[in-house]
Amino acid sequence: MTFDDIEIDRERFELRKAGAAVAVEPKVFDLICYLVENAGRLVSKDDLIANVWNGRIVSDAALSTAIKFARRALGDETLADSRIKTVRGRGFRFDLPDGLPPAPLVAGASQEPHVFVQPAFVVLSPRGLAQGLDGEALQRRISTAMAGLPFLTSIAPMVARRLSQTDPDQIAARFGPGYALDIQGRADGLDFLLYATETGQTLWSHGLDGAFSDADRVAAAILVHLEPQLVGAIQKSLAMAPHINEPRALTMKALGTMSLNGWNARSFVEAEALLRQALDHAPDLSHARAALALVMALGERVGLVEPDKARRGEAVRHAEKAIELDPSAPGILGLAGCALVDTGQVLRGKAVLERSLTLDPNNAQALAAMGTVRLQDREFDAAVDLLTRAVGISPHDGRIAVWGSMLAIGCMMAGDLDRAVVEAERAVAADDRTHLSRIVLAAIALAKGDKRAARAAFDDARRVTPDLNETQIAAVVGRTAAGDLAAAFLG
Repeated sequence: MTFDDIEIDRERFELRKAGAAVAVEPKVFDLICYLVENAGRLVSKDDLIANVWNGRIVSDAALSTAIKFARRALGDETLADSRIKTVRGRGFRFDLPDGLPPAPLVAGASQEPHVFVQPAFVVLSPRGLAQGLDGEALQRRISTAMAGLPFLTSIAPMVARRLSQTDPDQIAARFGPGYALDIQGRADGLDFLLYATETGQTLWSHGLDGAFSDADRVAAAILVHLEPQLVGAIQKSLAMAPHINEPRALTMKALGTMSLNGWNARSFVEAEALLRQALDHAPDLSHARAALALVMALGERVGLVEPDKARRGEAVRHAEKAIELDPSAPGILGLAGCALVDTGQVLRGKAVLERSLTLDPNNAQALAAMGTVRLQDREFDAAVDLLTRAVGISPHDGRIAVWGSMLAIGCMMAGDLDRAVVEAERAVAADDRTHLSRIVLAAIALAKGDKRAARAAFDDARRVTPDLNETQIAAVVGRTAAGDLAAAFLG
């Protein structure tokens, strides 16, 4: 579309004025395109929300800011000169120059599939910190960690530092829909606030009490809580647009299902279906490949799906393809390496996990997987060390129940039954929807001679999985412990 000295190239996502490219944020570009495509027609706020914001909740302030930036991008100096007219109480109308006909009406969102918009995440510059705590280091550490989440745009700290006094709706207009973390110091600690930039709605808050001077320690303490909250917020936004079938959105749904809904047979089946759907649309999406490999391999490894040689072979192929597509991404390598180990490709899996940890020593997935390898190699002290590190930096979601269970097994095999009980009880408390940690606790209690505690844990495991059998138990704690539990409680 060309008018006046404006040229809009939708295929290249470019707006040019007098031949020169104009910097314009993605959401503002979409807004301009929609208004121009519906030139001469009244467009309501509901139309814009449905077709530009894909049905998301948008405040009047956010909409007004986007309109203001759209006018600025078109070079409008005054409201009177602007081709974007405000029809008070009704909406907006884009006026084309005389002689140019209105464009064909664009179908509404109810007739078209929703479009996935990769959410943005920004850590605003911390305020009011105690002397000695490096705010920039804290901001950088959290931003870097969140950049490891798939399909989330983590805004660089150097850009974020210019946004501390910026209204949430202006952040949303600039970077698209997403989330911001506000950090405020107080006399006796720190407060963290996560909110949606489009609406300004508070999604989560958390406080850390005490005096802090180590930015890495503070970041580690908050990240274990922040990531599940952020993933949960993204999952809720995806649930509001159930027709999304974009591969990245499907992969995010699958990963959220695993981390938020517990490690159980149902969540594994749901995650696998979503990941297969994603790969049908985008066969070269490395994260979907790696995640599907892990779901298939780990599901069999811990007894959540029936053993199947053909499925193991497919999992290996997905893992190898993911590595081929993205050989330098520690997150991809952590998932794929774990999958390879769980399919029995231990040497190959160890090499991939070691590469992942070389790239990112704080990759919790790779640390946990390497810990389980050390368990298999009967290097119990090394296993306990790796798994302790993994649990210490793991997000507090369903993963910690499984990794904590492996840590408890390591402690038991190392002869530290008291710590094994503590770690198993923590794993049980972390997730109420998996039998894995409960079986581990039962095995440890039986090893200590506490049959009453073992019975309670075993019965709780059968509450989660009523048809629990000895094969499934052995997949978690090994044949010997499984035989002891079956003899004691399966009759």
